[in-house]
Amino acid sequence: MTPHPVQVACPTMTPSCAITRFDFETQPADPDRLIEAWMPEIEAAAESYIPDDRFIAFLTAALRLGARSKSLKGLNLMGLVEKAGYSRSTFFRLFEGYTSFLFKGYQLTCLLSTRVYAKHLEHQTLSLDEFCTFTADVFYGANCTIPHEILQMLWREHDLTHQEFHPHVAGLAPIIRDYLARNPETRHLQIDVDELDGVLKNLDLVILNARLEDDAQWGTPFYYKKLRKMLKGYLVACA
Repeated sequence: MTPHPVQVACPTMTPSCAITRFDFETQPADPDRLIEAWMPEIEAAAESYIPDDRFIAFLTAALRLGARSKSLKGLNLMGLVEKAGYSRSTFFRLFEGYTSFLFKGYQLTCLLSTRVYAKHLEHQTLSLDEFCTFTADVFYGANCTIPHEILQMLWREHDLTHQEFHPHVAGLAPIIRDYLARNPETRHLQIDVDELDGVLKNLDLVILNARLEDDAQWGTPFYYKKLRKMLKGYLVACA
Protein backbone atom coordinates (compact mmCIF):
# COMPACT_ATOMS: atom_id res chain seq x y z
CA MET A 1 0.00 0.00 0.00
CA THR A 2 1.32 3.43 -0.94
CA PRO A 3 2.08 5.41 2.23
CA HIS A 4 0.26 8.65 2.79
CA PRO A 5 2.34 11.75 2.00
CA VAL A 6 3.91 13.48 4.94
CA GLN A 7 2.24 16.84 5.48
CA VAL A 8 4.83 19.58 5.57
CA ALA A 9 4.21 23.31 5.79
CA CYS A 10 4.74 25.24 2.58
CA PRO A 11 6.55 28.59 2.85
CA THR A 12 3.41 30.72 3.05
CA MET A 13 1.65 28.45 5.56
CA THR A 14 -1.68 28.86 3.77
CA PRO A 15 -4.22 26.13 2.97
CA SER A 16 -3.92 26.94 -0.74
CA CYS A 17 -0.47 25.33 -0.73
CA ALA A 18 -1.90 21.81 -0.35
CA ILE A 19 -0.34 20.92 -3.72
CA THR A 20 3.14 21.22 -2.17
CA ARG A 21 2.43 19.33 1.04
CA PHE A 22 3.90 16.05 -0.16
CA ASP A 23 7.18 14.45 0.82
CA PHE A 24 8.49 13.56 -2.63
CA GLU A 25 12.00 13.42 -1.16
CA THR A 26 11.37 10.11 0.60
CA GLN A 27 7.87 8.94 -0.43
CA PRO A 28 6.56 7.63 -3.76
CA ALA A 29 3.97 9.87 -5.39
CA ASP A 30 0.38 9.14 -4.41
CA PRO A 31 -1.74 9.99 -7.49
CA ASP A 32 -5.05 9.83 -5.61
CA ARG A 33 -4.02 12.40 -3.00
CA LEU A 34 -2.29 14.54 -5.61
CA ILE A 35 -5.45 14.62 -7.70
CA GLU A 36 -7.44 15.54 -4.60
CA ALA A 37 -5.10 18.47 -3.98
CA TRP A 38 -4.82 19.61 -7.61
CA MET A 39 -8.45 19.31 -8.73
CA PRO A 40 -9.78 22.44 -6.96
CA GLU A 41 -6.72 24.40 -8.11
CA ILE A 42 -7.26 23.55 -11.78
CA GLU A 43 -11.01 24.09 -11.60
CA ALA A 44 -10.55 27.53 -9.99
CA ALA A 45 -7.93 28.48 -12.59
CA ALA A 46 -10.25 27.34 -15.39
CA GLU A 47 -13.10 29.50 -14.12
CA SER A 48 -10.93 32.61 -14.26
CA TYR A 49 -9.28 31.75 -17.60
CA ILE A 50 -11.95 30.12 -19.79
CA PRO A 51 -14.90 32.34 -20.73
CA ASP A 52 -17.17 29.53 -21.97
CA ASP A 53 -19.02 27.74 -19.15
CA ARG A 54 -19.70 24.79 -21.44
CA PHE A 55 -15.99 24.25 -22.05
CA ILE A 56 -15.37 24.40 -18.30
CA ALA A 57 -18.14 21.84 -17.70
CA PHE A 58 -16.67 19.36 -20.21
CA LEU A 59 -13.11 19.92 -18.98
CA THR A 60 -14.11 19.44 -15.35
CA ALA A 61 -16.07 16.32 -16.25
CA ALA A 62 -13.06 14.86 -18.08
CA LEU A 63 -10.74 15.64 -15.16
CA ARG A 64 -13.04 13.99 -12.65
CA LEU A 65 -13.72 10.93 -14.81
CA GLY A 66 -10.01 10.56 -15.55
CA ALA A 67 -9.16 10.90 -11.87
CA ARG A 68 -11.66 8.19 -11.00
CA SER A 69 -10.71 5.67 -13.68
CA LYS A 70 -7.02 6.56 -14.25
CA SER A 71 -7.36 5.11 -17.75
CA LEU A 72 -9.03 5.67 -21.10
CA LYS A 73 -11.69 3.11 -20.24
CA GLY A 74 -13.49 5.54 -17.96
CA LEU A 75 -13.18 8.42 -20.40
CA ASN A 76 -15.93 7.63 -22.91
CA LEU A 77 -18.03 10.23 -24.68
CA MET A 78 -21.37 9.21 -23.18
CA GLY A 79 -19.99 9.35 -19.66
CA LEU A 80 -18.41 12.72 -20.38
CA VAL A 81 -21.64 14.21 -21.78
CA GLU A 82 -23.65 12.90 -18.84
CA LYS A 83 -21.14 14.22 -16.29
CA ALA A 84 -20.92 17.64 -17.97
CA GLY A 85 -24.69 18.06 -18.17
CA TYR A 86 -24.74 19.05 -21.84
CA SER A 87 -25.83 17.21 -24.98
CA ARG A 88 -23.72 15.37 -27.58
CA SER A 89 -24.68 18.03 -30.12
CA THR A 90 -23.32 20.74 -27.82
CA PHE A 91 -20.10 18.78 -27.44
CA PHE A 92 -19.61 18.47 -31.21
CA ARG A 93 -20.43 22.13 -31.76
CA LEU A 94 -17.56 23.01 -29.41
CA PHE A 95 -15.01 20.39 -30.44
CA GLU A 96 -13.96 18.68 -33.65
CA GLY A 97 -14.11 15.24 -32.05
CA TYR A 98 -13.46 13.27 -28.90
CA THR A 99 -9.71 12.84 -29.34
CA SER A 100 -9.37 16.50 -30.26
CA PHE A 101 -11.21 17.45 -27.07
CA LEU A 102 -8.98 15.25 -24.92
CA PHE A 103 -5.89 16.81 -26.45
CA LYS A 104 -7.16 20.37 -26.01
CA GLY A 105 -8.21 19.53 -22.47
CA TYR A 106 -4.81 18.06 -21.68
CA GLN A 107 -2.90 21.05 -23.05
CA LEU A 108 -5.22 23.45 -21.26
CA THR A 109 -4.75 21.60 -17.98
CA CYS A 110 -0.97 21.90 -18.40
CA LEU A 111 -1.34 25.63 -19.06
CA LEU A 112 -3.58 26.07 -16.02
CA SER A 113 -0.97 24.32 -13.87
CA THR A 114 1.52 27.07 -14.78
CA ARG A 115 -1.03 29.69 -13.71
CA VAL A 116 -1.49 27.88 -10.40
CA TYR A 117 2.29 27.86 -9.97
CA ALA A 118 2.58 31.59 -10.70
CA LYS A 119 -0.26 32.40 -8.30
CA HIS A 120 1.30 30.57 -5.38
CA LEU A 121 4.83 31.75 -6.15
CA GLU A 122 4.04 35.44 -6.50
CA HIS A 123 3.95 36.58 -2.88
CA GLN A 124 6.52 34.23 -1.37
CA THR A 125 10.04 35.09 -0.23
CA LEU A 126 12.15 31.99 -0.79
CA SER A 127 15.81 31.10 -0.57
CA LEU A 128 17.30 29.53 -3.69
CA ASP A 129 16.97 26.07 -2.18
CA GLU A 130 13.35 26.71 -1.12
CA PHE A 131 12.52 28.01 -4.60
CA CYS A 132 13.92 24.89 -6.27
CA THR A 133 12.00 22.66 -3.87
CA PHE A 134 8.77 24.59 -4.38
CA THR A 135 9.10 24.52 -8.18
CA ALA A 136 9.97 20.81 -8.26
CA ASP A 137 7.08 20.04 -5.89
CA VAL A 138 4.54 21.80 -8.10
CA PHE A 139 5.54 20.46 -11.49
CA TYR A 140 6.50 16.97 -10.41
CA GLY A 141 3.22 16.68 -8.53
CA ALA A 142 1.20 18.05 -11.44
CA ASN A 143 2.73 15.52 -13.83
CA CYS A 144 1.93 12.67 -11.44
CA THR A 145 -1.80 13.45 -11.68
CA ILE A 146 -2.16 12.59 -15.40
CA PRO A 147 -2.42 8.82 -16.06
CA HIS A 148 0.33 7.42 -18.31
CA GLU A 149 -2.20 5.73 -20.59
CA ILE A 150 -3.88 9.02 -21.47
CA LEU A 151 -0.59 10.83 -22.04
CA GLN A 152 0.74 8.03 -24.23
CA MET A 153 -2.43 7.90 -26.32
CA LEU A 154 -2.34 11.65 -26.95
CA TRP A 155 1.34 11.46 -27.95
CA ARG A 156 0.66 8.61 -30.40
CA GLU A 157 -2.37 10.32 -31.93
CA HIS A 158 -0.59 13.61 -32.73
CA ASP A 159 2.51 13.92 -34.87
CA LEU A 160 4.01 16.82 -32.91
CA THR A 161 7.35 17.93 -31.59
CA HIS A 162 7.91 18.17 -27.86
CA GLN A 163 7.44 21.94 -27.94
CA GLU A 164 4.21 21.62 -29.94
CA PHE A 165 2.91 18.97 -27.56
CA HIS A 166 3.77 21.05 -24.48
CA PRO A 167 3.49 24.72 -25.53
CA HIS A 168 2.84 25.77 -21.92
CA VAL A 169 6.51 25.28 -21.05
CA ALA A 170 7.44 28.35 -23.12
CA GLY A 171 5.59 30.56 -20.62
CA LEU A 172 7.53 29.38 -17.60
CA ALA A 173 10.87 31.11 -18.13
CA PRO A 174 9.47 34.68 -17.91
CA ILE A 175 7.49 33.77 -14.77
CA ILE A 176 10.56 32.35 -13.07
CA ARG A 177 12.96 35.05 -14.28
CA ASP A 178 10.66 37.84 -13.06
CA TYR A 179 10.18 36.19 -9.66
CA LEU A 180 13.89 35.56 -9.12
CA ALA A 181 14.69 39.15 -10.14
CA ARG A 182 12.36 40.70 -7.54
CA ASN A 183 12.82 38.14 -4.75
CA PRO A 184 15.37 39.50 -2.22
CA GLU A 185 17.04 36.10 -1.76
CA THR A 186 17.65 35.52 -5.48
CA ARG A 187 17.83 38.93 -7.15
CA HIS A 188 21.62 38.59 -7.44
CA LEU A 189 21.26 35.78 -9.98
CA GLN A 190 22.15 36.65 -13.55
CA ILE A 191 19.36 34.92 -15.45
CA ASP A 192 19.30 34.76 -19.25
CA VAL A 193 15.65 34.07 -20.09
CA ASP A 194 16.44 32.23 -23.33
CA GLU A 195 18.96 30.00 -21.57
CA LEU A 196 16.49 29.36 -18.75
CA ASP A 197 13.83 28.49 -21.33
CA GLY A 198 16.16 25.84 -22.76
CA VAL A 199 16.81 24.38 -19.31
CA LEU A 200 13.10 24.18 -18.49
CA LYS A 201 12.27 22.55 -21.81
CA ASN A 202 15.01 20.00 -21.18
CA LEU A 203 13.60 19.28 -17.72
CA ASP A 204 10.12 18.83 -19.18
CA LEU A 205 11.46 16.52 -21.88
CA VAL A 206 13.08 14.35 -19.21
CA ILE A 207 9.69 14.05 -17.51
CA LEU A 208 7.84 13.38 -20.77
CA ASN A 209 10.24 10.66 -21.92
CA ALA A 210 10.12 8.92 -18.54
CA ARG A 211 6.34 8.76 -18.75
CA LEU A 212 6.15 7.76 -22.40
CA GLU A 213 8.62 4.95 -21.78
CA ASP A 214 6.89 3.75 -18.58
CA ASP A 215 10.13 4.20 -16.66
CA ALA A 216 9.79 2.14 -13.48
CA GLN A 217 11.45 4.89 -11.46
CA TRP A 218 8.89 7.52 -12.44
CA GLY A 219 6.80 8.42 -9.41
CA THR A 220 9.66 7.58 -7.03
CA PRO A 221 12.02 9.99 -5.22
CA PHE A 222 14.65 9.28 -7.91
CA TYR A 223 13.04 11.51 -10.55
CA TYR A 224 11.97 14.17 -8.09
CA LYS A 225 15.53 14.55 -6.79
CA LYS A 226 16.93 14.47 -10.32
CA LEU A 227 14.68 17.29 -11.53
CA ARG A 228 15.28 19.46 -8.47
CA LYS A 229 19.04 18.91 -8.74
CA MET A 230 19.06 19.86 -12.42
CA LEU A 231 17.14 23.09 -11.75
CA LYS A 232 19.28 24.06 -8.79
CA GLY A 233 22.49 23.25 -10.66
CA TYR A 234 21.60 25.72 -13.39
CA LEU A 235 20.55 28.49 -10.98
CA VAL A 236 23.65 28.12 -8.80
CA ALA A 237 25.75 28.56 -11.93
CA CYS A 238 23.97 31.90 -12.50
CA ALA A 239 25.24 33.37 -9.23
